Amino acid sequence: MAAWARWLVAGIALIAAVGGFLYFTHRITPIVDEVVSIRAKRDVAAAFSGKHKLSVLVLGNQADEGTSDTIILARLDLDHRTATLISIPRDTWVTVPGHGDMKINSAIGAGGASLTARVVSTMVGVPIDATMVVQPEGAKQLVDAMGGLNVDVEKDMDYDDNYGDLHIHLKKGEHYLTGGQVLEYMRFRHDDEGDFGRMRRQQQVIRAIAHQMAQPDQWGKLPHLLELARKDVQTPLNDAQLQALVETYRSISGEDIRTLTLPARVGTAGELSVVFVDPKWALLVGQIVFTHTDPPQDPVIVANATGVTDFGKFVSGALRGGGWNVPTFVDEPVASASSVAGTTPASDRLHHLFIPIARVPGNQTVLKIGADLAPQI
Repeated sequence: MAAWARWLVAGIALIAAVGGFLYFTHRITPIVDEVVSIRAKRDVAAAFSGKHKLSVLVLGNQADEGTSDTIILARLDLDHRTATLISIPRDTWVTVPGHGDMKINSAIGAGGASLTARVVSTMVGVPIDATMVVQPEGAKQLVDAMGGLNVDVEKDMDYDDNYGDLHIHLKKGEHYLTGGQVLEYMRFRHDDEGDFGRMRRQQQVIRAIAHQMAQPDQWGKLPHLLELARKDVQTPLNDAQLQALVETYRSISGEDIRTLTLPARVGTAGELSVVFVDPKWALLVGQIVFTHTDPPQDPVIVANATGVTDFGKFVSGALRGGGWNVPTFVDEPVASASSVAGTTPASDRLHHLFIPIARVPGNQTVLKIGADLAPQI
């Protein structure tokens, strides 16, 4: 199946893992949320040996080509029932142990999900707790089994490819799309953004699926949805672990899912068109998002002084994904050096996290990202 199908299936499979494997082995029963939360924390602690946060790598597998055209690293905060999804461009140029330099989507063909996990773990500097390999069959059927999906189509999309039997005709605005139309929305890449726009739309659809699956009128459909999804997902997570995730994430909403894409730039390696992920920020995102302890909750203001448009939004999103309290971000004139202002526990932790940036006086905790930490994009 074409690459675009993996984007949607992986999104559905991930939501199935963190919010859609509802009642994996038992039917829905009406339980008071507080009771569910208590039981879920107990069960998930037992299932995951007391872990409070998990890192799960989701791969959309194109077995006939030996590639994974969807690569999402998910951080699951089991205590707060939130998820942060980090998209890694499929054409990212990496060194694969024992196989040399190649695009990251070829790592699964070289050594399976475990080898891809090693590569991603090195990239972000954190261990991977589990993998989910998603087969592409049944994407359209899954969405149709949900009764369609409410999607805010971001732009008019018109494209015809008679050779590939692809015809995309979608209008901007909020629409209830069939499975086929959702796939068309995910497949469209005929604009200046290319795969980066497609990744953003993938993230949008994941949030839409989470929101829709959280609605009570969807719960009766879940056994059939899970039957469809489970056939196409390979994971080392056992039934007890999946059931614990069910209880924990049974009512996750789109607002509880944060999405990020690692800073990257398009380039070439020989004659290949590839993507170079900023290595510095890949490691920083790993440290920020995948911390094992909750950060201090003093408010943090992010000041973008890099000169890179929207980078303050990215840094704020990463910090929020790691559990930081970031009420806002601002753009400032370009500064040569980054700094942390304030005397709060949050400023202390940020200074340690972003060493060797300077400490400066201030009444508020302000993380200023200057030109010295500007991403290579």
